[in-house]
Amino acid sequence: MSIVNKINWAMSLREPQLEALTYLDAISSKLDYKNCSKEEAEKVAHENCEGNRNIMIDKDFHFPSFCFEIATGIGKTRLMGACIYYLYKTKGYKHFFILAPGNTIYDKLRKETMPHHPKYMFKGLEAEMGRPKVYDGENYLNYPAKFTQQEIYVEKTSEIQIFIFNIGKIFQRGDVQFNFHDFKECLGGSFADVLKSFDDLVICMDEAHRYYAPASKKAIDYLNPILGLEFTATPKPENRNIIYSFDLAKGAGKYLKIPVVMGRTNTAGFSDADIEEMKIKDGIKLHEQRKAVVYKYCTENNLPQVKPIVLISCKDTNHAKAVREKIDSDEFFEGRYKGKVVEIHSGTTSVESDENIRKLLTIEENTNPIEIVLHVYKLKEGWDVNNLFTIVPLNAAKSEILALQTIGRGLRLPFGQITGQDELDTLDIVAHDHYRELIDDVKSNPIFKTRNLDENDVPQTKAVDVVAEFNDGQMALFQQTVEATAIKSFQDINDLKVQEELYKGYLKAFAKEMKPVKDDKTVDQMSLFDLEVFIQKVAEEPAIYKVDESKEQKPKAKTPIMKKEEFIKKIKKVAQRAVSVPRISIGYSSTITFKPVTIKRNIVDFDTATSYIERYDVINERLLMSIEAVALETEDPVNELACMLLDSIDEFDSNDAEYIIDVVEQYLNLIEGSFEDKKKIVRRYAAAIIKDISDQVYAAKEEHTEFIYNVEKDLILFGKFVKNVKPDGKVDYKKEIADKKNIRQYLFTGYKKSYYPENGFDSDDERRLAVILEDDPDVVRWIKPPLNQLGLFYKAGHQYNPDFIVETANTKYLVEVKASNMTKDEDVIDKAKAAIKWCECAAGVDADKKEWKFRLIAGQNIAIGNTFKYTMGMSENMEGIVNE
Repeated sequence: MSIVNKINWAMSLREPQLEALTYLDAISSKLDYKNCSKEEAEKVAHENCEGNRNIMIDKDFHFPSFCFEIATGIGKTRLMGACIYYLYKTKGYKHFFILAPGNTIYDKLRKETMPHHPKYMFKGLEAEMGRPKVYDGENYLNYPAKFTQQEIYVEKTSEIQIFIFNIGKIFQRGDVQFNFHDFKECLGGSFADVLKSFDDLVICMDEAHRYYAPASKKAIDYLNPILGLEFTATPKPENRNIIYSFDLAKGAGKYLKIPVVMGRTNTAGFSDADIEEMKIKDGIKLHEQRKAVVYKYCTENNLPQVKPIVLISCKDTNHAKAVREKIDSDEFFEGRYKGKVVEIHSGTTSVESDENIRKLLTIEENTNPIEIVLHVYKLKEGWDVNNLFTIVPLNAAKSEILALQTIGRGLRLPFGQITGQDELDTLDIVAHDHYRELIDDVKSNPIFKTRNLDENDVPQTKAVDVVAEFNDGQMALFQQTVEATAIKSFQDINDLKVQEELYKGYLKAFAKEMKPVKDDKTVDQMSLFDLEVFIQKVAEEPAIYKVDESKEQKPKAKTPIMKKEEFIKKIKKVAQRAVSVPRISIGYSSTITFKPVTIKRNIVDFDTATSYIERYDVINERLLMSIEAVALETEDPVNELACMLLDSIDEFDSNDAEYIIDVVEQYLNLIEGSFEDKKKIVRRYAAAIIKDISDQVYAAKEEHTEFIYNVEKDLILFGKFVKNVKPDGKVDYKKEIADKKNIRQYLFTGYKKSYYPENGFDSDDERRLAVILEDDPDVVRWIKPPLNQLGLFYKAGHQYNPDFIVETANTKYLVEVKASNMTKDEDVIDKAKAAIKWCECAAGVDADKKEWKFRLIAGQNIAIGNTFKYTMGMSENMEGIVNE
């Protein structure tokens, strides 16, 4: 395995990082940076870089320096770590100087060289390289160096040494000199002289476009590095040394969000102040819509909640203050954003600035209340957040609106990968006053999308939590109770003894949520009476007890205890409306057998002619000598072919020895000539013979696949789901709405048989089926299962959620509703196959002794007034689908 592949395997590099490292390897493997000239490096780089660019290293550098153009959010720092380790392993270089443009990135890089940091730049390489020794502007005077007889002597402290500095720490104001050029008694000289003494110093320039000022280049060149590696998302026009580029156009929609320019064209007659207020309010409307979508996605996928944030660029400090006062007022969105705004600019006091920076650095945490960041040209590189979804530029000219330094702050993916949902995979840029000007530019630019808010305004929606009988805290306790009591059907709840047992289990679960400080006795041995007394004591003397927070950093919300009457009333409603559904995992086991086969010889002839070695007089053009060559042969042709056949057919193992020997011997018996001839033939034609045999063996292969299943839970207790509903979006379930294309923004109410009292639908076809389920006396109960709670997988990592679970007197159904043109879709068929198999398993373990069936119904066949049985009779013919 090559060193590049080893690094890729260890670090789990992204594709662009691997490609960049591959180009560096192609160039570096042909150069000795300690001795090569700039001209030689340019020539080799031109021949081996991406696209064979004409590489020209900056004239002010006296060393080879190559640039990686890497879009923000792809992982420049991790690529830097991979390059450092690559040069260490292939070249033996041990000294690396990392230059940062400012304090923010400087602090970020220092932290990311710490192994415990989640973005550790050498993550995956710890076992290979150990922990590099890191020196920076705070501790470089502790470097183990001293002058001995006018020469610098450096004590070896680690295999790799990394030096991290920013411009402010190495330059004097208005001068090109490092402030550590001065003599340092602790070093016996200057630190610059220490760095210059290394014959393998590599300089890594983060945000390299910031170092192309003459003073910066002169200062860097002074260190006499042997190689420079530049990393930037926005190279300067004079950057002619780019060996690999993965820009925003390549990353958007794959590793980064897609920027969407939002605007209004009907702004004639509005003042600048009006347009500004319109932009801010539209930005907040987009933000509120995004909050609802993100909350729903996190809930459905059981992910930690992500808090979207807004970035507003202001003209100056006074403007930022005015915008903050507007957003922080009671009148702005009914005061919902009071205390949720932070200003980042040079005009804040030192105390206020420190507090704001603290809020900024923790802004992704849900305990941080900040949702809106106001800045004045202060947030460019280095502020890395994943949850920025909306940018409102109030300060920018047209060109600045699309400036990658600002847009780059919001391109990172909050969930680490593209979700496939536009609301989660896009970055909104609100640009009303420049929208008309930008349209033509953006239309010809594959990076951006556009949205005219006059034609396609932001729908106002509100995230609504829908629960059955129990809220979140109660549901968790009831789940524990059901599992501990081991009931297999919700219909068992109708038994009075089971009700008593469930309530006792509920009290135990509640008691275990409380951790006694003084009393350590367990609740498992308590009677029902003792448990009730214990809970009452907790309620009356809360100071004696505390919530068990050992599993969480923040306190849990206290869940009020339910009295016995209230608890039994709720569980009886559960028994009335909940379909008893087991959680089943399905796997597959394949058995392969090879039928006996009569081998044929498909190779027409083998050349067994004697070979000769000839000695020829070239000058006089005459044959001097001809002798018979010693023919190569295989000592044991049967064993040779048998071993090769065992290696070539993955399904074979040592247990198939007799079968393998039989087919090999059959083949050898079909070859004419003596045994000696056959030994020579096997030596020469073994590969062709194995190919001939293996083709015939595979033709005789039989593969039998059996599915196996495991009941993970006897009962699924479906939890809450989240619905994003428009302001007037709650309607009676029988009401047919005119706005059918936006039916997902409605919540239908009034159900009596449904597990959930309110339900949302993806189509009016689904809504009509729900009406049939409510009206049909043969339907006992039904559920619209929330996403990812049933646990039915139809392919690796992908869950299938049927639209309905329906129970009648004798049967339980999984029902899928599809448009008529989608019933034969490949993905729909794959889901149907998985559902049919799941039903077969469920029928075998169903505690209610009911059959399970899967039905796929086209929406056009669903008509209110028909019975459920009649409607299911119109479903698609699934006979034989599993065995296809």
